[in-house]
Amino acid sequence: MNDRILFEQQKEIATIYLNEPNNLNSLSTKLKQQFLKVLNEIETDPDIKVVIIAGKGRAFCAGGDVKGMANMKEYDPVAIKRNMELSSIIIERLRRMPKVIISSIHGYAAGAGFSLALASDLIVAEEGTKLILSFKNVGLIPDLGIHYYLPKIVGEWRAKQWIWNGIKLTVEEALNYGFSIEIVAKGQLNNRAMELAKEISNGPFQALVYSKLLINNFSNTKLEEILAKENEIQTILRATHDHKEGINAFLEKRIPEFSGH
Repeated sequence: MNDRILFEQQKEIATIYLNEPNNLNSLSTKLKQQFLKVLNEIETDPDIKVVIIAGKGRAFCAGGDVKGMANMKEYDPVAIKRNMELSSIIIERLRRMPKVIISSIHGYAAGAGFSLALASDLIVAEEGTKLILSFKNVGLIPDLGIHYYLPKIVGEWRAKQWIWNGIKLTVEEALNYGFSIEIVAKGQLNNRAMELAKEISNGPFQALVYSKLLINNFSNTKLEEILAKENEIQTILRATHDHKEGINAFLEKRIPEFSGH
């Protein structure tokens, strides 16, 4: 393995680093293959609760691998379809994985890197980080779920305008358009991402993950179906250790000590 992906684990927290800094962590086919392999291992590890995705070097992720696109082999429709399916699997895995996903971004989150950040559950960004859509420059549409996520945040009309104009804005500016991003000072990104991950992993984790899955999997579902699913999950959670601990802590007027069980 060429270590295009680096993996670290601290107890219940896994950190995935995109590690092609010379290419600004562009999503090459080989990087995505390694990325998916690590995600598969994380998903089946019951000890991991929170996953941080970060990038080595000057940027989180500069998007698709344009140099790879220039390779004549990449113009083969079969190869293109296979490559796009690999990207889609990664995005779907992040959305459906019963873990909390934090994107820790800096420098640039451009194109597919922007999509990757939006597919996470939480975003922490270093001040001045730029969000960029530049697909029009290479005659393509945004992918990896941008057409799903962006209209939900900024509305259909602004989403089209941004895509057509090739928008470039800072995370500070993004807050004005409804993005939920925690911005930290330079040099504090890794510490804050880990601090947030620990807060989540020490909380009532089953309840947090069920909320993630309800929102992500049933956002277009009818109200009565959501209510039924909420009732089903609440019945499960009422039997958990964390719920009982929360009740006891409330009655005893102390801070609960959750275990995630």
